[in-house]
Amino acid sequence: MRIALVVSAHGYGHATRSLVLADALAELGHAITLFSAAPAAILGDRHPIRPWVVDVGLRQPDSLREDLPGTLAALEERCAEAAIDALAAALSGFDRVGVDIAPAGLEAARRAGVPAVAVGNFDWAWIYRHYPALAGWAERFAAWQALHPAIALTPGPGPTGFHTVLPGGLLARSGPAVAVAQTGVLVCFGGFGLDGLDALLPELPGVTWVLAPPMPRLDRPDIRYVDDVPFPSLVAGAAALLTKPGYGVLAEATVAGTPIVWVDRGAFPEAPFLEAALHARGDVKVAGAAGALPSREAVAEAVEARLSRSRPTARPGDDRRRIARLVLEA
Repeated sequence: MRIALVVSAHGYGHATRSLVLADALAELGHAITLFSAAPAAILGDRHPIRPWVVDVGLRQPDSLREDLPGTLAALEERCAEAAIDALAAALSGFDRVGVDIAPAGLEAARRAGVPAVAVGNFDWAWIYRHYPALAGWAERFAAWQALHPAIALTPGPGPTGFHTVLPGGLLARSGPAVAVAQTGVLVCFGGFGLDGLDALLPELPGVTWVLAPPMPRLDRPDIRYVDDVPFPSLVAGAAALLTKPGYGVLAEATVAGTPIVWVDRGAFPEAPFLEAALHARGDVKVAGAAGALPSREAVAEAVEARLSRSRPTARPGDDRRRIARLVLEA
């Protein structure tokens, strides 16, 4: 079949897990096209890409804060009738559409008459209901979602309000471990980055902070910037990760067995579900106010505490083949 994967570009987690799904579907003999505005450096060149801004998600100035007025303004443009009709026209020649997890992609598939299935560990209607300013869009998204099946990824609250919800499991990239320092702590805050990064990172004896694109370069002797190693290999080779609760990095750390130290993500509704999974692994949260940059001292304490504990047991692989078959059958 010709399968379109319509992928949110909110951060990088949707794109990285959808790329794993695309590879699994291709291994089953299907032709995959990715519709996404995620950077080509993330999506790679294994599948054709149609650069397409499918949805908004939440506008964010960085990984820890939301911009609700900016989100509302973008929704009026990105989810307008003309935008959905344009996507429907582009999807009309496909046999199946997988959507992670943009409601406009589901509605466009319906208008194109192409069967569609959502894949995600949450849904945007559920997220939007937590913000009174977005309540109207939450109801519109719920109506677009209600006609379609969904596949629930873990960990997370799971998709809600779909015609059916099928248990899927974990989607994660992986790679051979590459350790760029004896005690290298990989700093990763996704597609939105983090303002004030230099002020966040303390100088810890024996610890090298490892940064990779799209994180900025910092000129410090205890920082190493790596741009020639695949990110999953850096995750697998790190002594620990310093990050925020996000599906992609947690999934990759799960299959690699890499410890995590995380910074509070603020009001984002998905975060408590991811934090529960982090606690279960023995990971450590940095003390500090919700949604605010913690102190260097708090980061140092959390990193030292996590490094003193044992590493989580690596999970041997993810559920990509099972999820790919569900996309075909749902």
